[in-house]
Amino acid sequence: MKYELYYWPMIQGRGEYVRLALEDAGAAYVDVARGSGGMGAMMKMMGEGSTPPFAPPFLKAGKLVIGQTANILFYLGSRHGLAPKTEAGKLWVHQLQLTITDFVLEIHDTHHPLGPSLYYEDQKAPAKKRTEDTSPAGASPMSISRCSRSWRGCAMPFRSE
Repeated sequence: MKYELYYWPMIQGRGEYVRLALEDAGAAYVDVARGSGGMGAMMKMMGEGSTPPFAPPFLKAGKLVIGQTANILFYLGSRHGLAPKTEAGKLWVHQLQLTITDFVLEIHDTHHPLGPSLYYEDQKAPAKKRTEDTSPAGASPMSISRCSRSWRGCAMPFRSE
């Protein structure tokens, strides 16, 4: 089966995780929006079917249309040997992906606290304030680095909003 990946052609963002998984699996796929007429096809897909995807990225796998990066990776992981075979292992890897999603959002929102439509340069003062407000108490770059290498036992209290 040849997958169809739908994601914005001009940015890496959340779609890059899916691209990397497809590449690592050696799966056949087309990055639809990067092709001729692809943006129109992507926008059309978001308005079709009984359960249309809300936003890119989404993956068409046969008749299935799967949205959300973590959900797509959960689907691909078991079909291409990218995730453990046990249910507990699959859920653990999925949990890690959801944690990464939360972490990336925190980083993004730190640089764009007033909104993604403004340049970082126009938000420097609010970005600095957000960094001070959301940094885990006592967290240093070393403690964050240790957490990225050993998720078990990492108890950094990121604020969820």
